[in-house]
Amino acid sequence: MIQALEERAAQPFSPQGDDVFLIVLLGVFFLLAIVFSDSSRYLKQLVSGYSLGHSRRFSDEVRTSRSFYMRILLLLQACVCPSLCLVNGLYAAGLITDRSEALTALLYGAAGLVAWMLVKTLLYSLVNAILFTRQQSAAWNQVYADTFILTGFVWFLVAVVTTFFSLPVTAITVIALTLVCVAEIWLAVKAFHIFFVNFHGGLQLIIYLCTLEWIPLLVLAKFLIRIIL
Repeated sequence: MIQALEERAAQPFSPQGDDVFLIVLLGVFFLLAIVFSDSSRYLKQLVSGYSLGHSRRFSDEVRTSRSFYMRILLLLQACVCPSLCLVNGLYAAGLITDRSEALTALLYGAAGLVAWMLVKTLLYSLVNAILFTRQQSAAWNQVYADTFILTGFVWFLVAVVTTFFSLPVTAITVIALTLVCVAEIWLAVKAFHIFFVNFHGGLQLIIYLCTLEWIPLLVLAKFLIRIIL
């Protein structure tokens, strides 16, 4: 076994051949398996709950204390999977050549997404408290977290595909941008549904989306492009 590990360590680095990278990917898979087998039916609440346009009563009936922990775990999973895709993209671009660089990118990516989510949630709470009602603010925070979780499932599939099929950096970038655009369009539709009540609310909505959604994404995209190029 020691000889096999030494031979593996001597080989050129690749995500599909790295034990640590595969263990992280397998850990995310087991986490998702636990969620799918959860008897509290948290996923049913996630898909059919009031946060996606249905009644709050239905959501309250199926929400349990276990669902809170499920929510935290899924939010962490939704931060780890895009980081796995980031590692694959950097490896495909030739910017990662060993395990230490991959782990550094993985940790920084996951920590950055956690910070991104917390900061945006805080900004949402502050802006919503000024511009909108408490009910609208609660509904939006629920929609934002649920959308983040649901996209996390897709990010996991993308991470598996990019790991085992060795996609080029262009394909990884296109897939990632497409997923982000779909999520942003969904958030824009839900924001219109929650916040738009009159023309004045429409102006607030435009300012809201530009300052808290689209401009930060453009800054992040420019930063990532500068790193890759």
